Amino acid sequence: MSMAAALSLTLALGLAVSASPRAVPGIPSAQAPQQWGLAVMETLQANLHLEPIRFNDLAPATATTSGAAEATAMAFGASQLGARYALPTQPINPLIQRELVRIWRLTVPAGSPSRAQVSASVESLRGEPGRLSLLGHEEVSIPVAVLERPVSVRLEQSGSRVLEGGIALQIPSATLQHAGQYSGRLVLRTEGF
Repeated sequence: MSMAAALSLTLALGLAVSASPRAVPGIPSAQAPQQWGLAVMETLQANLHLEPIRFNDLAPATATTSGAAEATAMAFGASQLGARYALPTQPINPLIQRELVRIWRLTVPAGSPSRAQVSASVESLRGEPGRLSLLGHEEVSIPVAVLERPVSVRLEQSGSRVLEGGIALQIPSATLQHAGQYSGRLVLRTEGF
């Protein structure tokens, strides 16, 4: 048996325009606990808002040099002018990462198989897997990788297991070409009970 729930996800790049995210057809928008059999899946946050990506996320404060160069200028006569220089550059972080902790909770009753798990994926407003859409220009999207974070498990007095988890999102900085607010859906799927 498997179940799925969707959360809206918003990330701001530069100046943002607000708009309300749309619901995923066929997947319940998980604002309240969803029950499938005896297991209960809850999303611990109704809407996820990520910290805006700023210049400091792309390039740290320390500068490096791009290499040295030498130039010589000659004038009429015996005069020469020489110069050595190096251009300071900012190193670019290849990935921007945002942590999202305590996103979901799955309560599995005692006696259920212990292989229950939750997986997460991101999709754009147009339904493209692994991407977020630029609001107002949904044809523009950026790739996003979802990294699962370790799940915390606790056992209740009733014998039920309560699993809680979060994710990290990674965005390649080379894809950040359009400023604005990006949005999409975080889809959680549970399997194995």
